[in-house]
Amino acid sequence: QKIGIQVAQVCVFCGQEEEIFEHLFFECSYTSDVWKRLLNWMGIQRQIQTWEEELQWVTYHARKKKGIGNIIVAVFGMLLHSLWRDRNSIRLQNGSTSAEQICREITSYVHIK
Repeated sequence: QKIGIQVAQVCVFCGQEEEIFEHLFFECSYTSDVWKRLLNWMGIQRQIQTWEEELQWVTYHARKKKGIGNIIVAVFGMLLHSLWRDRNSIRLQNGSTSAEQICREITSYVHIK
């Protein structure tokens, strides 16, 4: 509770676990599924890890500064933005989201660029 406002503590995506940073990125079955779909779209097969490990993996590819590294960084950044935007929409405005919608939005953007 902050400033007299009750905030639900359960994850808005899976409804199963407490909504803490580590859960949202990427212990949550929903968010890890979206990330896995995007990785598959990029032709990458790997197990989704913790936030720290995912960030290290993306950072490693960011240092390459070309090709798939640029795409990985862009997709990861857009994913974080989309998940947080949709989380806030659900939490604050009773919005909704879908993995397909997020993936379509990100892949369409990457194709355009």
